Amino acid sequence: MTRRSLAWRGVGVGLFAIATALGIGARGDIVLGLPAFGLALVGIVLVVQGRRVPAALRVERSRHRTLAHSIRDRRRTDGPS
Repeated sequence: MTRRSLAWRGVGVGLFAIATALGIGARGDIVLGLPAFGLALVGIVLVVQGRRVPAALRVERSRHRTLAHSIRDRRRTDGPS
């Protein structure tokens, strides 16, 4: 595992810890509880996936996000003769 991936996983642990503290502090308050839950989900995803999350978000925002799908479709339609 690279340092970069460990850094992203560390950010995930930090976000999860902050979300847990906010959730405990909310004590049933929906205004703080729901954002804390969302923050905890983001933290868990970062812990599990590491640096792949920011890379996937960059790909989704780029104008070439459909390139792999287009190449795959093209190969299927042209196929071997």
